[in-house]
Amino acid sequence: MNSRAAATAAGVVSALLVAVLVGCSGTPDADLSSPAPAPVARVTVADADVAFPRTLQADRLVEARVVTVRDTDAIVTSARLVSPLFSDSPGRESNVRLFPDWTNRVRVPLGTAVCPAPADKSTVELTIMVDGVETVETLAASDAKLREINAVECAQQAILDVAQPSFGPVESQTVAELNISIVLTRGDVATDVPVTLTSMTGNIVFIVTLSDEPRTLAPGEAEISVPAVISVGRCDPHVFAESKKTFVFPIHLAIGDADPAYVEIQPDAVTRQALQDLFDSCGEVQREGG
Repeated sequence: MNSRAAATAAGVVSALLVAVLVGCSGTPDADLSSPAPAPVARVTVADADVAFPRTLQADRLVEARVVTVRDTDAIVTSARLVSPLFSDSPGRESNVRLFPDWTNRVRVPLGTAVCPAPADKSTVELTIMVDGVETVETLAASDAKLREINAVECAQQAILDVAQPSFGPVESQTVAELNISIVLTRGDVATDVPVTLTSMTGNIVFIVTLSDEPRTLAPGEAEISVPAVISVGRCDPHVFAESKKTFVFPIHLAIGDADPAYVEIQPDAVTRQALQDLFDSCGEVQREGG
């Protein structure tokens, strides 16, 4: 066989081998991946009422009340508020089983209040495991309560833009009382207007007694400190356990000649522990019959 014939024969053999391989493996474009899972049928009613129970207010959590449309094995694994009224609302891990014929309560964090309040609607996004398959469902959120919260927080923010109250460092502490100062710091708004710390009475657990020293931040003044004594009003354990705002303290500030306005402050971790120690000491004295 001459060289040309040999080359022709080799080409024929190669072509046959390619044809055989293609026939065995199928077309090159064949899709060998697993079939896509079937879409999950919706589990929840498409809207949810939103509540703001007192038990959740200190942590700024609202409660989406979720109703199901069918009976299935469904668990909410995370939830997030998507609202023009609150920016950057974080997601929250959850473990709420959705029972049929029941109002299921899913807690959702609030972001920062947007002022003034936009007009758009709010939704709640739920990530749900349904019979072992993850899906996301969006619910239209009733916004009456969200708008009420936004209005309150925006009103407080307007005051805090002028002056911010806070706890100063703990100065001394006994088993009966804690000595500290309430610091009033000038903000960036209305810097030429006086601001007066008119009252700070405490809450159901703690009593705050302010000094009679000057409590007015004068125009142009950057900061004042008002001495305060904190004691325990009630140290029976069930009061502490049932108090939902143990470490939330109301303050009234008067901007210029305006009526005093309500704002709230909370202690930092160090002051919070000092307050906890104060309460614990009171309980020990009570148990000992002191």
